[in-house]
Order: sequence, then C-alpha cells, then structure tokens
Amino acid sequence: MIQISEPITLEKLLPLIQKLPKVEREQLRKSLEEESQLDAAILLYQEGEVTLGRAAELAGIHRFEFEEALAARGIWKIVEVDSAEASKARISAIKHLHKPNPNK
Repeated sequence: MIQISEPITLEKLLPLIQKLPKVEREQLRKSLEEESQLDAAILLYQEGEVTLGRAAELAGIHRFEFEEALAARGIWKIVEVDSAEASKARISAIKHLHKPNPNK
C-alpha cells in the first residue's frame, strides 16, 4: 500500500501509475471510471435532475446499492411527502368509503 504524507499532484502521480503492471492500471482505470459515474449520478440526484432510481441506473448499480453509497457519503435520501393535514384528509376519505352502509 502506498502511504502519502503530503498532497500529491497529477504530475507526481502519473509516473507512479505508469510503473504499475498493465492489469493493475486497467483495474485502477475501471475503478476511477466507476467512481466518476457514481459521483456524477449523485450530483444529478442531489440537484433534483434525476430520481433516485434513474441516478442508480446512470451509476450502473442497483437502487439499494445507490442508497448505500448515499449513506456512506452522509447524504440523505430525498423524500417528498404531503402535509399532515392532507394525509389526514385522505385517510378520512378512505375510511368513509369503507364504512358499512346501514341501509342495505
């Protein structure tokens, strides 16, 4: 494992990457690509440009994995709900529909 004691610049990092075996370079490239896709999807989701499901699709992972990625970064899932009054009104309407009719 590489230990970095100071900020590293791209100019310093590229020669180190080039010394890696081809297989490891490819794994690193793929990992960075996947991480970039996930970061972009999270940004779109946070900005309200896409739904959670669509962001997961863009990241190339399952919705539950996307939720885990959000939680790992301390990002709350966006959930929109009606007001308490609107919910109570809907519940009341549903209860009214299910009341037995005494005239039958």
